[in-house]
Amino acid sequence: MFFAWDITIAAGTGEDELKEQILKITKGVITRLDVKFPPGCHGLVKVRLLRSEFQLVPLSRDEWVTGDDETVPSETYYELEETPPELKFIGCSPDTTYPHTVTVRIQVLPKAIASSMPLFTLFTKLLERIGVL
Repeated sequence: MFFAWDITIAAGTGEDELKEQILKITKGVITRLDVKFPPGCHGLVKVRLLRSEFQLVPLSRDEWVTGDDETVPSETYYELEETPPELKFIGCSPDTTYPHTVTVRIQVLPKAIASSMPLFTLFTKLLERIGVL
């Protein structure tokens, strides 16, 4: 399953007045998280994604994901067994002069499929290496 949100962070939103939004998803395994920054952010728009109080993106605690006209990908394997299956988006843009809209994309797969993905990837690489693919 694939989820996406466009989230607007107002100009001058400081770290003391964070933009927060709950992202409702389904139970399963998060296998990919992407944050797309539009042109003009210049690294001034900052984003974090959390599950409860555990920071998923970026993994380095108390740091932020930033960007400018790019998508920042994060391949992961994070099981969502507890209810409610949701993440918390936190963002700020303390030094900006106009609002910016970032896009968050999340891929959630059933555990049985997500668990077999690494094996499938290795098998595909093996086939490529021996020239079958």
